[in-house]
Amino acid sequence: MARHNFLERDKRLLAERVGFHCSNPSCGVSTIGPSINANEREYVGVAAHIYSASVDNGPRANPSLTEEQRSSISNAIHLCNKCSTLIDKNNGSGYTAAVLFGWKSYSEEIAKSRVYVAKPIILYKKIDFQFLEKDYSTALSCCGLNEKNVKSCPINNVVVSNVTNKLNLANKCVIKGCSGSGKSLLTYQVAYSLHKQGYAIFKISKELLLNNFTPVSPQAKSVLVIDDAQILDSKHLESFLSCAHKDCMILANWNSSTSIDDEFLRNYPVFEISPASQVKILKEYCLKHKDLISKTLNFIGLKTSKKNHHDRIEARIFRASRESTPWLFNYSLTEGWHGAKQDLEVLEHDQKLSMVIVTVAIFQFATLDNGVSKQTILTALKKYNTDSKWLNKADSILSKYCVSIESNVKNKHYEYSGRVLKIFLSKKYSVDELEYLIDLMATVLKTDTYLKGHSNLLQFVMFDFRRGQSELNNRGIIKEITSNLLSSTVSIQNEPANVTKLNSLVRFNKDVLRLLEKDSSILENWILDVCRKTAYQLGNLINTLCNADFRFITISQRHIKIVFLAMVDSDIEDRPRFAYLLNRMQFFIDEKCRNYLKQLFDKSKFNINISSFSNNTACYQFSKLIDELAYINSDWADEQIKNNIDGISELLNQDLMNAYSSLSDLINHYFGVTSAILGIKLADSWLKKRARYLASKLSTSSILKAFENIEAVDVQKYGNIMIFLAMYDKNKLKEISDKFNYQRLFELYKDDEKLDHYHRALIAILKNSDSKNYQDYVAETINKYNYIDQLFLLLSPEYSLQKIKSGMRYRIDFKGCSKCKNELLILTEVIKEKDGTSLVKRIIRENINEISDAILNKAINVDQNKSKFSLLFFIYKNVPSIFNEILREKEKASVLIEKTYRLIKGKKQEKIFAQFYVFLLKNHSSHHMSQIAKIEKKYSSIGRFDITRFD
Repeated sequence: MARHNFLERDKRLLAERVGFHCSNPSCGVSTIGPSINANEREYVGVAAHIYSASVDNGPRANPSLTEEQRSSISNAIHLCNKCSTLIDKNNGSGYTAAVLFGWKSYSEEIAKSRVYVAKPIILYKKIDFQFLEKDYSTALSCCGLNEKNVKSCPINNVVVSNVTNKLNLANKCVIKGCSGSGKSLLTYQVAYSLHKQGYAIFKISKELLLNNFTPVSPQAKSVLVIDDAQILDSKHLESFLSCAHKDCMILANWNSSTSIDDEFLRNYPVFEISPASQVKILKEYCLKHKDLISKTLNFIGLKTSKKNHHDRIEARIFRASRESTPWLFNYSLTEGWHGAKQDLEVLEHDQKLSMVIVTVAIFQFATLDNGVSKQTILTALKKYNTDSKWLNKADSILSKYCVSIESNVKNKHYEYSGRVLKIFLSKKYSVDELEYLIDLMATVLKTDTYLKGHSNLLQFVMFDFRRGQSELNNRGIIKEITSNLLSSTVSIQNEPANVTKLNSLVRFNKDVLRLLEKDSSILENWILDVCRKTAYQLGNLINTLCNADFRFITISQRHIKIVFLAMVDSDIEDRPRFAYLLNRMQFFIDEKCRNYLKQLFDKSKFNINISSFSNNTACYQFSKLIDELAYINSDWADEQIKNNIDGISELLNQDLMNAYSSLSDLINHYFGVTSAILGIKLADSWLKKRARYLASKLSTSSILKAFENIEAVDVQKYGNIMIFLAMYDKNKLKEISDKFNYQRLFELYKDDEKLDHYHRALIAILKNSDSKNYQDYVAETINKYNYIDQLFLLLSPEYSLQKIKSGMRYRIDFKGCSKCKNELLILTEVIKEKDGTSLVKRIIRENINEISDAILNKAINVDQNKSKFSLLFFIYKNVPSIFNEILREKEKASVLIEKTYRLIKGKKQEKIFAQFYVFLLKNHSSHHMSQIAKIEKKYSSIGRFDITRFD
């Protein structure tokens, strides 16, 4: 078959028009450079055909083109030799002509900007903090907070101080948190505090980083800020962090919501911020400056009426403070969700330009919040609407509604993109729009350009776009993507994201398992090819396969030895990755391999010493290794604990909360705190012996002192330490309870309108009937919340009963962990009191809503325990008329009939509930008598129900 190739002069011109750079936007490498020989140059550029060089064969073949058109420079794109092979792989699958024309246009625009730009692009951009906003920026913008806002936003001085200390000690620090947690703002607030101390602050242009780049200080006494460090290749970030020194400190932030692998951060000083603490600071600041906030909200068109409760500024602030992150607080305060809805509605009415920000949202999910070039967006939109006027409008929409960072376009925020997609998908979209969305998602998922974000996009579709999930499956797109992935010969050491992608594909469509079953050798080869970048992802993948009951992987002694030796030979901080993989592999090996693995521990004399861990994550790797490997070789784990327990106790006594953060896996999992919470008893006597010794070594004063510096968000962690003591040293816990600073606990929760779950758990753990200090606190808490429930009665029986008698409400809890046993016991005791019958009747009447919810609850398995039935029978026996009120409405009676049909087919206890509910309907409702008669006729057991036998 004849091929129509390009002229040499056209090849040269093609390369020159893009400045000898690869036109693939995700590559962009230079295609020409010096050779080792001083008189020669290296050239890796290729003039690739967009439409195939052959008439009717090859990638993107187009028989309608003439020979002249096929060999014209207009049909050519300049690529590096690697990308030229990539676009033709699998007959060009995923790389359409439209995509390549988009690449070509984009690359020529970039090359033009290099020629005509007013000033050269530099790696370091100095931040001088000259233009700080005067007004409180949270009420002004939802576009992300940055260096302009460091003075106008409240400062978390604790975080700033702690991060600064880490920088002074280690010359580097990474602030880690979820999307919208305030990482960027805190990063710049830390940088600003250093700026005031005489440091020069610089941003880094991420797109200029080279594979072998080594950072050099831009000037003495400087700080390099890396915002959204997760979008960098880990080797670039590690290169920066490892080269930090006293004259050039590195301050980065990492979005844990949009990154697929952050385990390597354990090598470096990391400060994980608490979104809840940040929200609390925002709430306090806004309430203190509510007049200013009110003016600002009025300025942007929101009402803050003094009369209407819902529009009052205090009400707005309190509503916003229920959000989980500062960014969401900001959005709630300024009604940003309404703004997102408005954006979509306005653009929908304007020639359906809503598809512009929807398209940006899909790419933002696929690129882990990095965004893509404007040209990529416009190229994608051409598939939806080819009209040039519409595309020009789309171009202007990108400038008006989106933001441009590092030459890439994205929506205002990752959370905003998620909300835009959810709002759009919740409405009735057209067939054309569905086709476009599915086609776009398929295109993104088929190309390796956005490989790191494929799993992210798949999970969004799986949980928030079920129609899309169905379409991708039914059209065979997921099968095609999986087949291409499994046929790939790319080493996972180069593309670890392939492992995560396959994991998501298995969860997305269980039919993927059939493709794996045909040839599971790829997974077996991946394990043989394991490295630090892929060990954790492989562990997750094998865990998914195990949960799916997939048992076709053959794991041999060779696999076990390779992973085990990789763990032993790796750096300390990487060992937990391989240990996690070994732990998951246990589900796929036979007894012979299991014994072989145990022997490897003895032969290698593999030991770990906690004293070798010197940084602030001192115990994390030790804790993780014990947790993962104890299941494989419990004798080895016990030996390591025995040899290191004094070092563990010393670290806990030095800084309890910081050490616990690293030791949480050891304490919660290995020593059984999590099991205790779930009601599972540990039988291992050696483990209990080690735990008791550790508990005895903990200093009471250090435990009490640690509580003085925690925030409400840390109460759960502190509570887990208390559970550990309750399990292994009750006398020490009793001493702590008596000396505990309850007033500080009260201050932590003084603004709560109801008893927080972790607050509730902590006071339950500290229960001490002999301590006046403790009993006074329980009384103070009861008076604050102005009600009694089973917890308060168990903690302080006499005071609680006294308050009930004086008129305070008692709340019946049908959902408590005692499954109604305690509730029944308490009410039975109350009825024995003087005037107890009338007291119980009052309690039942006050809880009519709770009783109604308990019998009308449609959830599965809510009517399976005897104690709930006994409690309802107790209520019926004492106040039967209450069921007249509950079942008075026809709709409620209908719900109970529908529920009865399900229960009568269930387990023995459910059938008893069904009989009881029919009894209630017959005697306390005037609705649906004919249906009740049908039930009795169909199920004879219903008619045999005798309420008196439960007396």
